[in-house]
Amino acid sequence: MPGPGPILREIHRLRRSIKELDSAIENGPRQLKAQQNKIAKDEDSVHRAQELVKQSKIKIHDKEVSIKATQAEMAKYEKQLGEISSKKEYDALRREIASAKDHIREIEDEILVLMLESDDKAKLVPEAEKAVKKAKDDLAVFERDLNDRLKRYAEEKARAQQELKQVEATLPADIKSHCDRLVGMKGEDSIAAVEGQTCTACYTDVTAQMANDLLRGEFVLCKSCGRILYAAAPTAAAAEPPA
Repeated sequence: MPGPGPILREIHRLRRSIKELDSAIENGPRQLKAQQNKIAKDEDSVHRAQELVKQSKIKIHDKEVSIKATQAEMAKYEKQLGEISSKKEYDALRREIASAKDHIREIEDEILVLMLESDDKAKLVPEAEKAVKKAKDDLAVFERDLNDRLKRYAEEKARAQQELKQVEATLPADIKSHCDRLVGMKGEDSIAAVEGQTCTACYTDVTAQMANDLLRGEFVLCKSCGRILYAAAPTAAAAEPPA
């Protein structure tokens, strides 16, 4: 009567498959959150670009108001020029007018710089809006694909769990009891393959007798890590007889 080795190998395969499906199911919402965070970041970029344009326009407006105020003051000085007879006062007003003109030219230069900067900032808005649209389109595709994947993963997990239940039922009662106890503590890590003569969980070599027992499919525990062992299936290359 064959030992439980092949059954343990299949149990380990199914339990690892279920764990991988669980990880994929759990990772789905995290991936979705990452996509949503990207949209929020891109939308923030749009708002920042719009705010920069708005602030530039406010600064331009404030400087235009300053020019109008200075021009009004110049007009007042120019009117006063015809009303005074003192050369000293006349020269003082001319200096004030000249200073006001210089001030207006400085502000006009500043406005020109701000307008150029505003144009550059305004160009960022459609680029940022385009990035938001792409991110939202990508999210819609991702959500649709994610829902399909999560549904498929759940179905695969249910099939694997059902198959696992059927396979575990074929274990001898005493081995199943031992296996259930270890699985309850370590999950799928309670079982490990032996490749050659090495436990793939703790990388400790098994004895020659244990290796022979495993090849016969018998129940063996690793003396180092306590896991249930089974002989790894030979690779295609290893299974071929030498030429």
